[in-house]
Amino acid sequence: MKDLIRKQLETERLRLRFHTHDDLPVMFVLNTDPEVIKYADTPASDMDEVRQRLEEGPLHDYEKYGYGRFAVELKETGKVIGFCGVKYLPEIELPEVGYRFLKEFWGRGIATEAARACVEFARDDLKIEKLIALIIPENIGSIRVAEKLGMTKGPLIHIYDVDAYQYEMWLQD
Repeated sequence: MKDLIRKQLETERLRLRFHTHDDLPVMFVLNTDPEVIKYADTPASDMDEVRQRLEEGPLHDYEKYGYGRFAVELKETGKVIGFCGVKYLPEIELPEVGYRFLKEFWGRGIATEAARACVEFARDDLKIEKLIALIIPENIGSIRVAEKLGMTKGPLIHIYDVDAYQYEMWLQD
């Protein structure tokens, strides 16, 4: 395994930690609920596909890059409510901050809180210079989060068979 910088981050309400296979039940919901996945991906067909996405996504990224998307837990209960983190996108050679949360946790500032911790992690621990967020134009909620983080709208690019704005921010002087 690559040398890991940090396996866990904390905010006032949240604990962000590396995923494990124990997260498969919540990952199933995050990857199959049509509303949750509307702007992100095609729905997974079954638990085997969700397991494959977990193994080829975050678990692979931890091994290859030393970082990846974190599972996000509510500190108060320990319940996993989504994921958030920095993922390296080899297709465009840039790191992206991204997230997905269970519907019942939308509109509470959780995405902004978690993403802000990930931006700080990218700047301070990973020493990333430029961080992006790929956002489909109709995804107003994610655009608001990107703007709250201080990102600016960059070009509209075609990636993963969709058109998405490349919101961006420079983290190092």
